[in-house]
Amino acid sequence: MSNESQTREIIDSFPIRKTTVDDIEIEYKILKRKNMNGSDDNTPLLFIPGLRITMDMWPPIMLNELTQSISSVIIYNNRGTGNSSTGSKDYSIKQLAKDAADLLKSLGIEKAHVIGWSMGAYIATELALLYPDKVSSLILYGSGPGGDKAIPSSAELMQTLGGVSGTPEEQARQILSFFFPSTWLLDNPDFIDKFPLLKSTVSIETTQKQAQAIVGWDGIYNTPSLITQPTLVLIGTEDIITTPKAAFSLIEKIPLISLIQIKDAGHGLMYQYPEKFTKMLQTFLDII
Repeated sequence: MSNESQTREIIDSFPIRKTTVDDIEIEYKILKRKNMNGSDDNTPLLFIPGLRITMDMWPPIMLNELTQSISSVIIYNNRGTGNSSTGSKDYSIKQLAKDAADLLKSLGIEKAHVIGWSMGAYIATELALLYPDKVSSLILYGSGPGGDKAIPSSAELMQTLGGVSGTPEEQARQILSFFFPSTWLLDNPDFIDKFPLLKSTVSIETTQKQAQAIVGWDGIYNTPSLITQPTLVLIGTEDIITTPKAAFSLIEKIPLISLIQIKDAGHGLMYQYPEKFTKMLQTFLDII
């Protein structure tokens, strides 16, 4: 059995649980290492997924490595994705941030380090603004400011992301080129067989609601508040979903910010360079 398969088995061995928050049931996992080794920081790390992403799509090697240096890692499915129920509330970034805050409350967690990817970074940003006492630090991956200051993606991109159709593999192929640089795809022709979006359990209806939530988010510039938590922003130099220019604009509203660009990486940089990506997370969490 390969190391990758063994790592996946380790992550899969943690039980899936559900808890009721607001008008929905959320499914989640808590990944814990066996020995705490006397760590002084018992703050968990909460992963917030993005558009069409479910909790089984985070790279297993990353999750496994993080459980060796962090007390616990929490992954979950946003409303309407995986086996989390949709509920009756309007689908918005603000509601999804409330869901995340309610999840932490339901689990008895006062404060967490928070990482969000793409739409998940919007949710993480809103969580830090609306519920600052819940957020110890913030990692925004593939994120921009949103709202009127958002740097719009191409019409073709938004149409593709919001209107994919067909089998999971057909859907994955439709968006693959937007997540990774063409040169990297040429060097990794078999990656389509491993692309996590092949396993997507997100309906077209929910995908469209998520896309509308992204477009409808007011963004960080339409609030007088500043994000005061230590923040790491990660962006690929070849990201065409959230451009580096969009990521740079976050500097104006987040005083305690560190921004790292990863050369030759796209929106899916954590799949391209999982070891490097994980090391950056660990280093940031070690020094804050």
